[in-house]
Amino acid sequence: MNIFLKQEIDRMQRVISAVRLCLQDLKLAIDGTIIMNENLRDALDNMYDARIPSLWMKISWESSTLGFWFTELLERTAQFSAWIYEARPKVFWMTGFFNPQ
Repeated sequence: MNIFLKQEIDRMQRVISAVRLCLQDLKLAIDGTIIMNENLRDALDNMYDARIPSLWMKISWESSTLGFWFTELLERTAQFSAWIYEARPKVFWMTGFFNPQ
């Protein structure tokens, strides 16, 4: 189970890092510090329409709206944090894993 947890956390870290980088770059582009490229424009347009940016969808999970996607991000993070800092849970939220096999 520890190998599975490490793989899931690695995938989650990849998602969180990509989201953080995208949002930081988007803030800089809106401020005019950097040039807004196609990926940032796509992310901004999708967020405005409450959709998940395509860059994020490639490395994460499907969800109907950005709000639901972000809620799932928080729930997945809470599940992994509880597993690491408390104890292995007795029950799992199976759809909260990238590869629940």
